[in-house]
Amino acid sequence: MEQSLSPIRSLRGHTHWVDEVRFSNYGNQLRVVSTSNDTTVRIWDVETGNQVGIPLEEHRSTTIGLAVSMDGGRIVSGDSDGKIIIWDAETKNVIRALSRHTRHVLSIQFSPDEKRIASASHDGTLNIWDVETGELVFEIDGHQSGLRTVAYSPNGMKIASGSADGTVRIWSAVTGKQQAQPLIHDAVVRSVVWSPNNRLLISACDDGNIFFWSAPTGAQLGLPLYAHSDFINLLAISPSGELIASASSDCTVLLWNTTTRRPFGRALHHSQEVFTVAFSPDGQLVATCGSENTIFLWDISHETLIATNAVSPPHVVPASNVLTNLRVDQASESATSVSHLTSPTPALAGFGQPDGIEFHPGSVRSRHSATSPSLPSQGYSNPGHSFKVILEAFLYVE
Repeated sequence: MEQSLSPIRSLRGHTHWVDEVRFSNYGNQLRVVSTSNDTTVRIWDVETGNQVGIPLEEHRSTTIGLAVSMDGGRIVSGDSDGKIIIWDAETKNVIRALSRHTRHVLSIQFSPDEKRIASASHDGTLNIWDVETGELVFEIDGHQSGLRTVAYSPNGMKIASGSADGTVRIWSAVTGKQQAQPLIHDAVVRSVVWSPNNRLLISACDDGNIFFWSAPTGAQLGLPLYAHSDFINLLAISPSGELIASASSDCTVLLWNTTTRRPFGRALHHSQEVFTVAFSPDGQLVATCGSENTIFLWDISHETLIATNAVSPPHVVPASNVLTNLRVDQASESATSVSHLTSPTPALAGFGQPDGIEFHPGSVRSRHSATSPSLPSQGYSNPGHSFKVILEAFLYVE
């Protein structure tokens, strides 16, 4: 078996990098919806690879955060000016615009009953909105820095948010009150997902680590999984909860078994940074995109668990060794050391390139930069990382 998987389809039409992507079932048609630095929201037919109608073009700045209703009828997008738009997917008309955030809206999600939406912004706030009226239900400003991600629990009772302050915080979806002590990380938290049974939280950071947490207790479950050599920009969890996919600035998307934490299937390689990843509703397809301006579709239905020693045994810790999460101001030296006890190289480093995709490590674009500079080659392990750190410090200074 080849060491990397090849995409089955490429969706082309965006004129700049693609920030977010979501699958949707619209009637009998499987679609993909995407946001981009070209300020548009676009809809794609998965079967043909063609764009469905004209782009949605009411935004005046980079579109980033994205959510799609379960029936595919409503699309919610957020931009770098802080504006949120709810769209009718069929007519492509604006249903309503929501204005409250003052900076980038990086993450949006419908509540499970689709009566509310949550929006996370780099202005440091998490806003909960009534979908039908557009009214702000409540605003949460408990983080110490800009937010990067938000996720409703599948039962709709809790909301998890991740921030540049290095924490994941859990809130009551009813009252907005914090429910537990923060889950502590050593780097910016860019993504968080819930397991379908509400019992597991999985988070990903700038340092390439993936963390597993007990949602009921806040306990960290074993050591972090050192998955990538650069930022992990987004996590996605399969509908069954058996797999997670991690999209990284190291130009790869990797699949992981959530029980064993071992690699699943072959690597999904790109020539530039990957910003986002999504599973199809049946879990058979994966969509990825980033700096290449192109959305790639991958068939993972025939992939299997990889037998490898790349992930060392300490990454899967027995239940008796579960570590209790500590308060930020009371973190012990031993707890801090746990986050550093990871393998020296990512678990799947060294996979080859898929057919039809060239790798150019010097051609790297930053997700939120105003321009798309070409950089000198830094090698595969960390393309453009130093530039991204400097650029984000400039753009997101508090």
